[in-house]
Amino acid sequence: MAYRMAQMIMTWLMTAAAAFAAEPGLQLATFRADVTPPIGDGPCVGFMPKVESVEHPLEVRGIVMRANGQTFVIAALDYQGLCNSSDDEFRRRMADAAGTTPGRVALQSLHQHSAPVLDSGAVRLLHGDDSEPLRQHLAFTTKMAERAAIAIREALPKLKPVTRIVGSRAKAERLASNRRVPQPDGSLLVRGSGTRDPKLQEAPEGLIDPWLRTVTFFDAERPIAQLHYYATHPMSFYGDARISCDVPGLARQRLEQETGVFQIYFTGCGGNIGMGKYNDATRAAREQLTDRMFDAMRRSARVAAGGEASETEKLDATVEVQSLKPAEIAWDQADLRFTVRDDGPFSAVALREKLQAGRPFAERMTAAMWSAWAARLNAGHRVSVSRLKLGALQLVHLPGEPFVEFQLFAQQVAAANSFVCVAGYGECGVWYYGPDSIFRDRGGYEQSWSLTGPCQASVEAVLKQLLASAAAGTR
Repeated sequence: MAYRMAQMIMTWLMTAAAAFAAEPGLQLATFRADVTPPIGDGPCVGFMPKVESVEHPLEVRGIVMRANGQTFVIAALDYQGLCNSSDDEFRRRMADAAGTTPGRVALQSLHQHSAPVLDSGAVRLLHGDDSEPLRQHLAFTTKMAERAAIAIREALPKLKPVTRIVGSRAKAERLASNRRVPQPDGSLLVRGSGTRDPKLQEAPEGLIDPWLRTVTFFDAERPIAQLHYYATHPMSFYGDARISCDVPGLARQRLEQETGVFQIYFTGCGGNIGMGKYNDATRAAREQLTDRMFDAMRRSARVAAGGEASETEKLDATVEVQSLKPAEIAWDQADLRFTVRDDGPFSAVALREKLQAGRPFAERMTAAMWSAWAARLNAGHRVSVSRLKLGALQLVHLPGEPFVEFQLFAQQVAAANSFVCVAGYGECGVWYYGPDSIFRDRGGYEQSWSLTGPCQASVEAVLKQLLASAAAGTR
């Protein structure tokens, strides 16, 4: 009897070992959910107080991945931004649905200005703890976060093996331009997302990252999902109480309809980048910009599928998943400490004055958002930066509106064979941050909404830490 029992146990162990060996090293499922606000009173903290029409629906789109007994979620949200506890609510519910922790959920907004900003802390300061606007804001946030969670739960039974991952890129022509335009006297002019000023249109593009990068996940020869990354403010025209996913959403939809492959778009480090040089804020311009973004996405996807590359397309990395060691699929995090900005209009005294009843709403809203973020930092909050390593591919997720300089820096400090994609607009309470020189510039807009003091060294140190660990293969 003992011998027979030992045989049964040995057979079970061998079967379990074989099953474990056959388990794919990386599995992936896609998910999406509609997060369009209703017509009527807007859920936004104040930038969009009313929603009068929906031109295009808004979505959260993402992937759930399992590897080495761990689960990761990477998602893109068609919102202008999630701030403070609103971001916490989304990521907590999404993490619970995936069976992981909020630290392993990267949720990045695309930052279309024809979409909501959610910031329950600011709404609380504006309207009070027992106010109807706060109840509506919290209810909408919970409802949309739960839609994302439901989509994740429905995706989990559909996990598929990933056998190959390809990193490719294509140059986007006549799309992005720097928003800070240097003048002969050393000052800066502001080139917004759309302009009809000939002087600003004729000025050079300035510092940008011209490449749109794509990560394609394959199951054998069939692509499962494609992730696209490009650094620019993603809006054509806005401010008319109209909901739209704008240029990236329209381009994403076109490519998905053409290829049948699930498409996700991420806005990179576009804090100081816009489309103003090529955008006069008309519908005709939006169509042209959409065509150009779609063209870059399409060409990059074509190269990933084995198409011939040219000077404006590159095939940078091909990862055969079965050849990866466990340490070569890794999720790492690092805390980024921002400092409370307290100079001039950011001082506690100035903010209290602006929050007073009777002051203009725009002034009160700004003060509320700045105050909510300051309170979060003063309570000891540190924003998390994450990086998913997939062999030679490195996917970095940053908070707020980082300048393009940080995207270029990440690419420079990574290992020579790395294909680095950077997504900005994670937790957006901090909004803009860039090189320390922005606080000495004469002119420019971004530093007036940079809710942290100088932070260049801190951001660069975190990027070095994460990308150095990627190069070393550490966990």
